[in-house]
Amino acid sequence: TDHDKALQLTTNIIPILVSAGLTPSCHPLLALIGLHRSLLLSSLSAETAQELLDETIRTAAKHYMGLSTILCNGHPVRAVALAELGKLLAVDEPCPVISPPTNIAFLPSGPPRLKAAYETLVRARHELMIGFGRKNDGGELGRNIREAVVSLERELGVWTQGIHNTLQDLLNSSRK
Repeated sequence: TDHDKALQLTTNIIPILVSAGLTPSCHPLLALIGLHRSLLLSSLSAETAQELLDETIRTAAKHYMGLSTILCNGHPVRAVALAELGKLLAVDEPCPVISPPTNIAFLPSGPPRLKAAYETLVRARHELMIGFGRKNDGGELGRNIREAVVSLERELGVWTQGIHNTLQDLLNSSRK
């Protein structure tokens, strides 16, 4: 039950299995990715480093990809994994990357990350409503995700309005 040792083992074993050609949905890779994600989640704190947050998000995305290969749309486990990924994407970045490395295809930063969080949470809510029922709004998690979606809509609106205002100010100052 040594957290650090388990994290080290999953960090070392997962790349070996991936290099052997296993896809995220294969046994035992799916379970190891899920364990790795859980270990990374338990490592997150208020002082979380950007690198740890990014690794946690990448791992959650791989876990969801594996689950989505073997579970149908709306399956409760898949829906919860997607909601978790969306919530991780919505976490404030401790140190946003100005220009992300070109070798990392997934993991936007700044406003694109916020938009990815919003889109992921909207998909998660849809799956939660399938998995946990429309009558009860996707269960407690579905209602929680609905609140997160509304909050992100407001935050994205602030970004959009701020950009619009800045462009308007630049246009007005260039006319003077």
